[in-house]
Amino acid sequence: MKNIWRMDPAKEKLTDDMIINAEKQLGVKLPISYIELCKIQNGGYIIYDAFPTSVPTGWADDHIRVDHIIGIEKDGILSNDYYIKEWELPKDILLICGDGHTWTAMDYRQTKEDPPIIYIDLEYGDDIFILELAPNFEAFLDGLFNYQD
Repeated sequence: MKNIWRMDPAKEKLTDDMIINAEKQLGVKLPISYIELCKIQNGGYIIYDAFPTSVPTGWADDHIRVDHIIGIEKDGILSNDYYIKEWELPKDILLICGDGHTWTAMDYRQTKEDPPIIYIDLEYGDDIFILELAPNFEAFLDGLFNYQD
Protein backbone atom coordinates (compact mmCIF):
# COMPACT_ATOMS: atom_id res chain seq x y z
CA MET A 1 0.00 0.00 0.00
CA LYS A 2 1.33 3.41 -0.95
CA ASN A 3 1.56 6.00 1.81
CA ILE A 4 -0.79 8.83 0.91
CA TRP A 5 -0.45 10.92 4.09
CA ARG A 6 0.95 14.37 4.62
CA MET A 7 2.44 13.27 7.89
CA ASP A 8 1.10 14.86 11.08
CA PRO A 9 2.94 13.68 14.22
CA ALA A 10 0.16 15.06 16.43
CA LYS A 11 -2.34 12.46 15.16
CA GLU A 12 -3.49 9.89 17.71
CA LYS A 13 -2.14 6.38 17.05
CA LEU A 14 -4.73 3.81 16.07
CA THR A 15 -5.09 0.83 18.40
CA ASP A 16 -6.84 -2.52 17.96
CA ASP A 17 -9.32 -1.51 20.67
CA MET A 18 -10.21 1.65 18.71
CA ILE A 19 -10.92 -0.48 15.62
CA ILE A 20 -13.05 -2.99 17.56
CA ASN A 21 -15.01 -0.22 19.30
CA ALA A 22 -15.58 1.68 16.04
CA GLU A 23 -16.88 -1.39 14.21
CA LYS A 24 -19.15 -2.23 17.13
CA GLN A 25 -20.49 1.32 17.44
CA LEU A 26 -20.99 1.72 13.68
CA GLY A 27 -22.31 -1.80 13.10
CA VAL A 28 -20.06 -2.45 10.10
CA LYS A 29 -16.82 -4.19 9.18
CA LEU A 30 -14.23 -1.59 8.17
CA PRO A 31 -12.19 -2.39 5.04
CA ILE A 32 -8.76 -3.89 5.81
CA SER A 33 -7.12 -1.36 3.46
CA TYR A 34 -8.75 1.52 5.38
CA ILE A 35 -7.59 0.09 8.71
CA GLU A 36 -4.04 -0.42 7.39
CA LEU A 37 -3.98 3.15 6.08
CA CYS A 38 -5.16 4.49 9.43
CA LYS A 39 -2.44 2.47 11.20
CA ILE A 40 0.13 4.53 9.27
CA GLN A 41 -1.64 7.75 10.32
CA ASN A 42 -5.10 7.96 11.81
CA GLY A 43 -6.65 10.46 9.40
CA GLY A 44 -5.53 13.79 8.04
CA TYR A 45 -4.54 15.53 4.84
CA ILE A 46 -3.26 13.46 1.95
CA ILE A 47 -0.65 13.97 -0.76
CA TYR A 48 -3.16 13.42 -3.56
CA ASP A 49 -6.06 15.78 -4.18
CA ALA A 50 -8.35 14.18 -6.76
CA PHE A 51 -10.18 11.07 -7.90
CA PRO A 52 -11.29 10.61 -11.54
CA THR A 53 -14.96 10.43 -12.54
CA SER A 54 -16.56 9.22 -15.74
CA VAL A 55 -19.21 11.95 -15.62
CA PRO A 56 -19.20 15.66 -14.75
CA THR A 57 -19.86 16.53 -11.11
CA GLY A 58 -20.49 19.80 -9.31
CA TRP A 59 -16.73 19.91 -8.77
CA ALA A 60 -15.31 19.34 -12.28
CA ASP A 61 -15.91 17.61 -15.61
CA ASP A 62 -13.66 14.64 -14.90
CA HIS A 63 -12.76 14.40 -11.21
CA ILE A 64 -13.69 15.20 -7.61
CA ARG A 65 -11.56 16.81 -4.92
CA VAL A 66 -10.23 14.54 -2.18
CA ASP A 67 -7.75 16.32 0.11
CA HIS A 68 -8.15 14.35 3.34
CA ILE A 69 -9.29 11.03 4.76
CA ILE A 70 -11.19 10.90 8.05
CA GLY A 71 -9.63 8.60 10.64
CA ILE A 72 -10.98 6.14 13.22
CA GLU A 73 -11.41 8.47 16.16
CA LYS A 74 -14.06 10.39 18.12
CA ASP A 75 -13.83 13.45 15.85
CA GLY A 76 -13.43 11.16 12.83
CA ILE A 77 -15.75 8.42 11.60
CA LEU A 78 -17.33 8.15 15.04
CA SER A 79 -18.94 11.57 14.35
CA ASN A 80 -20.64 10.06 11.31
CA ASP A 81 -24.20 10.03 12.72
CA TYR A 82 -24.03 13.74 13.55
CA TYR A 83 -23.11 14.67 9.96
CA ILE A 84 -25.69 12.27 8.49
CA LYS A 85 -28.42 14.06 10.46
CA GLU A 86 -27.01 17.57 10.03
CA TRP A 87 -26.74 17.32 6.23
CA GLU A 88 -29.72 14.96 5.73
CA LEU A 89 -27.54 12.33 4.07
CA PRO A 90 -28.56 8.75 3.29
CA LYS A 91 -28.32 6.34 6.21
CA ASP A 92 -25.87 3.43 6.16
CA ILE A 93 -22.97 5.38 4.69
CA LEU A 94 -19.67 6.12 6.40
CA LEU A 95 -18.18 9.51 5.55
CA ILE A 96 -14.44 9.51 4.81
CA CYS A 97 -13.99 12.96 3.26
CA GLY A 98 -16.14 16.03 2.85
CA ASP A 99 -17.01 19.60 3.68
CA GLY A 100 -20.76 19.58 4.12
CA HIS A 101 -21.81 20.21 0.55
CA THR A 102 -19.91 17.30 -0.98
CA TRP A 103 -18.87 14.02 0.61
CA THR A 104 -16.94 10.87 -0.21
CA ALA A 105 -18.26 7.85 1.68
CA MET A 106 -18.20 4.11 2.11
CA ASP A 107 -21.62 2.90 1.00
CA TYR A 108 -22.94 0.29 3.43
CA ARG A 109 -26.56 0.51 2.19
CA GLN A 110 -26.35 -2.91 0.49
CA THR A 111 -23.56 -4.59 2.51
CA LYS A 112 -21.98 -4.70 5.95
CA GLU A 113 -18.40 -5.21 4.67
CA ASP A 114 -16.14 -4.22 1.76
CA PRO A 115 -18.42 -1.37 0.62
CA PRO A 116 -18.15 0.59 -2.62
CA ILE A 117 -16.98 4.20 -2.38
CA ILE A 118 -19.43 6.90 -3.43
CA TYR A 119 -19.44 10.65 -4.01
CA ILE A 120 -22.39 12.70 -2.76
CA ASP A 121 -23.12 16.25 -3.90
CA LEU A 122 -25.93 18.10 -2.14
CA GLU A 123 -25.84 21.13 -4.46
CA TYR A 124 -25.68 19.53 -7.92
CA GLY A 125 -29.19 19.68 -9.37
CA ASP A 126 -32.48 19.39 -7.52
CA ASP A 127 -31.87 16.02 -5.85
CA ILE A 128 -28.91 14.54 -3.99
CA PHE A 129 -26.36 13.47 -6.62
CA ILE A 130 -24.72 10.11 -5.78
CA LEU A 131 -22.00 8.59 -7.95
CA GLU A 132 -20.15 5.31 -7.36
CA LEU A 133 -16.42 6.03 -7.57
CA ALA A 134 -14.83 2.67 -6.84
CA PRO A 135 -15.95 -0.88 -6.01
CA ASN A 136 -14.01 -0.79 -2.72
CA PHE A 137 -11.63 1.31 -0.61
CA GLU A 138 -8.47 -0.26 -2.03
CA ALA A 139 -9.52 0.61 -5.60
CA PHE A 140 -10.35 4.11 -4.37
CA LEU A 141 -6.83 4.51 -2.95
CA ASP A 142 -5.31 3.23 -6.19
CA GLY A 143 -7.24 5.83 -8.19
CA LEU A 144 -6.19 8.91 -6.20
CA PHE A 145 -3.99 11.34 -8.15
CA ASN A 146 -2.70 14.92 -8.16
CA TYR A 147 -4.81 17.15 -10.39
CA GLN A 148 -2.84 19.40 -12.70
CA ASP A 149 -4.87 22.24 -14.27
